[in-house]
Amino acid sequence: MENQATPTLDFVSILAADIIELPDEVENYTPSKWALILEGLTNAQRLKLWPLIDHSLEGAILTAMREDARQQLLSVLTSKELEKAVKSGSNNEVVEILTALPQKLVAKLINKLSPQSQSNIESSLSYDEEQVGRYANSDVYTVSHKTSVEDALDEIRQSDLTDYSGNYIVLDDASNYVGEVSINDLLNAEEESLVEAIAEQSDDNILDTLSLMEASNIIKNSNRHTLPILTESGKFVGEFSMGDALSIFQHHYEAQVAHMGKVSDEDLFSPIFTSARRRALWLGINLLTAFLASAVIGIFDKVLIEVVALAVLMPIVASMGGITGSQTLTLTIRGLATGQLNTANFKALRDKELSVAAVNAVVWAAIVAAMTIFWFDNYLLSLILSVALVVNMLVASLSGILIPIVLDKNGIDPALAGSVILTTVTDVVGFFVFLGSATIIFMN
Repeated sequence: MENQATPTLDFVSILAADIIELPDEVENYTPSKWALILEGLTNAQRLKLWPLIDHSLEGAILTAMREDARQQLLSVLTSKELEKAVKSGSNNEVVEILTALPQKLVAKLINKLSPQSQSNIESSLSYDEEQVGRYANSDVYTVSHKTSVEDALDEIRQSDLTDYSGNYIVLDDASNYVGEVSINDLLNAEEESLVEAIAEQSDDNILDTLSLMEASNIIKNSNRHTLPILTESGKFVGEFSMGDALSIFQHHYEAQVAHMGKVSDEDLFSPIFTSARRRALWLGINLLTAFLASAVIGIFDKVLIEVVALAVLMPIVASMGGITGSQTLTLTIRGLATGQLNTANFKALRDKELSVAAVNAVVWAAIVAAMTIFWFDNYLLSLILSVALVVNMLVASLSGILIPIVLDKNGIDPALAGSVILTTVTDVVGFFVFLGSATIIFMN
């Protein structure tokens, strides 16, 4: 496996020299590798390296970078450098870059492009950031439906196409999708025939207003390398490829992992106060939830004073509920992300998870009860702890399903907020049931 830390360390040393000379091997670096290197450098180092990179790769490199690192680099590049990067990128890459820039600068950069590129970019920017139409690849070779097979073959031979293995999109005069033809279809057809006569219209296509994840799941299940993106009226917008889908999946799951740590897509070297401000919100939310749990404990301060063993056993109730809920929460978030979980199968998943939680709750409650009797020689205390464990684990499992679904429906990332809310629920319910039961039994 390639050591990904080595290139960054090498470049730190190279950029520290009085005369900067890049090794010959950089000629073979892909945009993804350049992106990885830049993400491991400070902004000052990135500015030293950027002019030395092949200009034709700049758009692709910026697109390959993680969102926050790209934002940090774009914030220090000059207008001329941004213009070169935009002109070097494909339609999708340009959209990614422009999305991260101020609107006034976006308008200036678009005016620097060719009329056709301007039209494509403006069409892409008319979609929301999560709609697949925004990222449609419009740099696609298309064939007019009224073209003869002979003329179509001549046009293909004279074009700069290097790959003839795919299908060609057939459009009518209004750019509506007619169908697709392969090179074999054209070679085997009568030269005088019109392309529309041999074009095959597939049901496998993507509506332009679908979300990126929905589009990615469609192409993943289609066994196709690319699929056309169409408007509701059938107008061709562009293509969406399996490579695009893989990038979406990778970005999504990286975001899920990052959100679990509450640091999102944060650049390694983003400004100190920027990072502090971003993290402060979730630290504040965690603090409020901790106070809520403490308030519940405070209600039962008298029983805690009388029965000290309760304070010793309290963490067990919260911890077992937290783990149970986290397991279900992770499963639910994954189901939502992949499109496997929907309203049709929600009840089945809920029943299954509650059953799993019930089995585990009974088993572990029995084990904990036995240990409590051995430790404190108190049968009532072991009974209270067992009941609290069962109740809290069942509530935690149900919450692990409901919380991400409710958050998702309200446009909130479940991976970002789900664990905070779940921890609050399991702590409050666990402490309330455990200490409340103890108060009823020991204080009366």
